[in-house]
Amino acid sequence: MAINMETAINNMYALKNRGIKYSMYGSRTGADGTGDCSGTVYDSIRKAGASDAGWVLNTDSLHNWLLQNTFECIATNKEWTAKRGDVVIFGPKGASGGSAGHVVIFISNTQVIHCTYKSATANGVYVDNEAAGCPYSMGWYVYRLKVSSSGSETPNIKKGGDIMLLFKENGRVYLLVGNQYTYVKNPTDLSAIKTMMTKAGYDTHEHTNVTQVAYIKRVATEK
Repeated sequence: MAINMETAINNMYALKNRGIKYSMYGSRTGADGTGDCSGTVYDSIRKAGASDAGWVLNTDSLHNWLLQNTFECIATNKEWTAKRGDVVIFGPKGASGGSAGHVVIFISNTQVIHCTYKSATANGVYVDNEAAGCPYSMGWYVYRLKVSSSGSETPNIKKGGDIMLLFKENGRVYLLVGNQYTYVKNPTDLSAIKTMMTKAGYDTHEHTNVTQVAYIKRVATEK
């Protein structure tokens, strides 16, 4: 069965919407309302078509499992052009289990979705910008599916280039393209934009995280 990373990302969003809490000692997949970084990513990719490892993998054991499931390691501790669906494991291979490692899924070239512990009152699945969600100081390994479910490479989202996403502030929905964003006034236009974005392989989630929105408005300009 071909792996569809859109299914994996959608499962992560479903866990986010359910409000699961972070824990390394429960189901780790969200099944009991708790999860951790590797457990949620493993289960999401498994539900997207990957093989059942027979147990809930940790960050260390994800490496070989991803390779066995048509992923390839495209970068280790070096810059790369991020794509939606990239899986990034942090921490030294062979010693990244438990709190010594982390794993995220990129949902655009600058954003990730992951299960993380920020504080006693802020933990679970979050969408964060790359700077906030990626602990690069631990070292990193980037895994990407060799082919998409259609047999072709997934759409490329170039850093600093043709990123496209939606965000919402004060009830208004904005479309970000590259380094410019525009208020989408007409619901019909918004529907058409989402259809176009879906066909192009972009995320149509309307991002509302205050920190994330502030970051977008700081680095981009309104037109």
